[in-house]
Amino acid sequence: MRTNEDGSHTFAASQDTAGIIEQNKAMATHNDGYSQGRDVRRVASIPFSLILKWKHEEGWDAFDPNHADKLAQKLNSSDFLHLRTAPGRVSGTDEGLR
Repeated sequence: MRTNEDGSHTFAASQDTAGIIEQNKAMATHNDGYSQGRDVRRVASIPFSLILKWKHEEGWDAFDPNHADKLAQKLNSSDFLHLRTAPGRVSGTDEGLR
């Protein structure tokens, strides 16, 4: 946190994401992402610094169910391929992974 001349504060966040991305790449080819009971499927691992960036720069919250379509769009984009931890496409609805 930095205190500015006008008395306001500036917060900064940083995160080394290399380990997360490398783990995601390994998990993406490990298996199909389903749990042993096949009732839950792993989809992605998103560094918290990226979630904060989206919120600050794009104005949407990855944790808000009302923004599920935007999150699905990001996760299905080739620009964010290495966030994915299983094959398939993400749906922005209760359908989940297709």
